[in-house]
Amino acid sequence: MKEIGKQFIQGTRYPDYSTVDLVLRVPEPPHELPVQKDQLVIKLPSPKKFKVPDIPVRQAIERWEPVGFFSRSSMTLKELSYLLWCSQGFKKMVAESIQVRNVPSGGSRYPLETYFVASDVEGLEAGLYRYLPMSNRIVAERIDSGLILEMSTASMNFKIMTRAAVTFIWVAVPYRSTWALGNRGYRSVLIEAGHTCQNLVLAAANIGYEVFPTDMFHDDLIVKLANLDPETQWPVYLGAVGKVERNVTIA
Repeated sequence: MKEIGKQFIQGTRYPDYSTVDLVLRVPEPPHELPVQKDQLVIKLPSPKKFKVPDIPVRQAIERWEPVGFFSRSSMTLKELSYLLWCSQGFKKMVAESIQVRNVPSGGSRYPLETYFVASDVEGLEAGLYRYLPMSNRIVAERIDSGLILEMSTASMNFKIMTRAAVTFIWVAVPYRSTWALGNRGYRSVLIEAGHTCQNLVLAAANIGYEVFPTDMFHDDLIVKLANLDPETQWPVYLGAVGKVERNVTIA
């Protein structure tokens, strides 16, 4: 077990780029997972039209503390759109197929898919959804109110997940990165989950929400919940979003 870390670092050192699929002219993988014909696609409100308070970055950072509980939390569709856009939003295409989003990405490959379990979001039925960054839409993957309890079991945190308005699930599609970067791309996948969650933390602070980031979850249960292909799609990080009642006095 103790050798896994060393093996990972050694196996993901800079490769001989002449051997990567990009150079070998293997077709590029798609930038987003496809939407099936029978799936419901929902257009989100424009995040650029959503007005938020101007909170200094320093204040947002200084105020952040680990979250131990949430109050019963709800969220508007405009707020959800803003958080999705801040954490993985698409800006533009450059040089034919190179994307620019609101977070850094090694080789501009963007290997993460953003799934989320909506518990209490205005206008959305409870269930699992996936964000489509290039069009700022979401696709309904599984409408099921029982997913909130499944999420709490999978993440080993009942009191947080059942009270969050929404819980983000960042799922890696590693081949998007390894196609261009070789095994080095596996490092990018994990690093970018951190970039994405930090953007979420800062954006949520702007609109009065707290984020509970966690990598403590049962991989197999998340794979089952989101109906992922465990060979090509890996859950790497979670972020529950909700509100905390501050300065509560218990008599």
